[in-house]
Amino acid sequence: MGVVQKQAFYNSFYSYIGVALGYINLIVLFPLYFSSEQFGLVQLLVGVSSVYSQFGVVGLYNIINRYFPILKTNDKYHNGLLLYTLLIGTSGFIIVTTLYVFLRPVIIGFYIKNSYLFLQYYFEVIPLSLFTMVFFTFEILVRVTLKSIFATFVREVAYRLIITVGILLYIFKIIDFNYFITLFVSSYGICSFMVLIQIVSLKEFKLILPLKQFSPKRFFELLKYGFYSLLSGAAMLVGQKVDVLMIGSFVGLSVVGAYSLYYYIAAVIYIPMRSMSKITVPMIADSWKNNNKEKISDIYRKSSLINLIFGCLIYIGVIINKDNLFYLIKKPEYIENFMMFPLIGLAILIDVSVGINSEIIGSSKRFRYDALFNIVLLTVSIISNYFLIYWFGGIGAAFAAVLSFFIFNFLKWLFIFIRFKMQPLDHKQLLVLLVALISFTVGYCIPKISIIFIDLFVRSMITTLIYGSGIIGLKISGDINERFYHYIGFIIKKTGR
Repeated sequence: MGVVQKQAFYNSFYSYIGVALGYINLIVLFPLYFSSEQFGLVQLLVGVSSVYSQFGVVGLYNIINRYFPILKTNDKYHNGLLLYTLLIGTSGFIIVTTLYVFLRPVIIGFYIKNSYLFLQYYFEVIPLSLFTMVFFTFEILVRVTLKSIFATFVREVAYRLIITVGILLYIFKIIDFNYFITLFVSSYGICSFMVLIQIVSLKEFKLILPLKQFSPKRFFELLKYGFYSLLSGAAMLVGQKVDVLMIGSFVGLSVVGAYSLYYYIAAVIYIPMRSMSKITVPMIADSWKNNNKEKISDIYRKSSLINLIFGCLIYIGVIINKDNLFYLIKKPEYIENFMMFPLIGLAILIDVSVGINSEIIGSSKRFRYDALFNIVLLTVSIISNYFLIYWFGGIGAAFAAVLSFFIFNFLKWLFIFIRFKMQPLDHKQLLVLLVALISFTVGYCIPKISIIFIDLFVRSMITTLIYGSGIIGLKISGDINERFYHYIGFIIKKTGR
């Protein structure tokens, strides 16, 4: 197994373990043993620190990714890259922290009425953001040296295990909620120290700062690229986090908790797309290099269709099992807000149904337009969330997600169609929706079985069989049919022996 294949295998392995641990924490343990306000507070802290750290790093992650191959040297100083990283990261953090402290009265004004608990932990956002910035900077540093396995393990597994330990300590009353928040804030600090040990042991970077190699011209070149990356990345991130920030301000932490719960459940729809992107993104970049638009168009169509097929199955699977979900979460504030899920799930289905449009634009010569579309997402998200949350509460944020993702993806779809003469949609997507509707109707109408796990199994299996039979029988996706018959042939061959 080569270096790249080995990295990809173990990174994927740890990522799937991390997904399982994350969902145990967020969908089972938090809703069961924490109040919705406490869960909402944790999610609000994460949302605020994500925006905080995104501005603080000034595009540092993309700077390292882009410039390490260019600045790499055998003497391990890498033309002072570590110095530039330290200067940019420290300066950005100081500036953003100063603004966060200075604007405290203004920020408090937004949350004092509906999310008073957040004010008690206002300053915990600073170390949480710092640890987040440091960890992801360290992770990028080891990733560019093709030594990312341990860092991926730390981020996907160790980090979530620390959170699980904290939750268990809280459940058994060994610590109170204040100490839990302290552990939660410190978790990325612990993970940062673990990855720092790896960086030192790898000896890929000289930690003594080579001041004589400092070049103001190169520093400002990196900074300029960082600001561009900040513009694109921050617009995307804030556009995705503004719902949680505004719910906390306009409605309260309890609704933040419910919204975050259903968003995490709906985000399962993204898993097939993210797994596929690890393969397709390098292929697209290589195809642009060779000006092979036909191959890009083929990947665009196939990825869109496959993402929609798997996304619809997950989407209807959650809805038909909503009563089984209620049995697990129990609390009325979550049950009453279930309608958030169909809307959030629809927004994500819209996002995955046009496949890898961002990757196509971002890896092309028109890559600057990707930042423009992210700014559009930010603008639409802020405006729609402001009015819809103000008028309808938490459900308004779910409506805003549908509107934002539709406009965002429609504009990117239109841009690719006009500029590159590519588009992924045809009658096959309509067939997928028809099969999904029939499968949903059958699954939803199955009489309820009193034993929850049997009901979950029977309902899910019947729905999946109907859905899968429709997809395979109608030959909607040649790739899926090919893999299906390949595995059937393999099983027959093995059992025949």
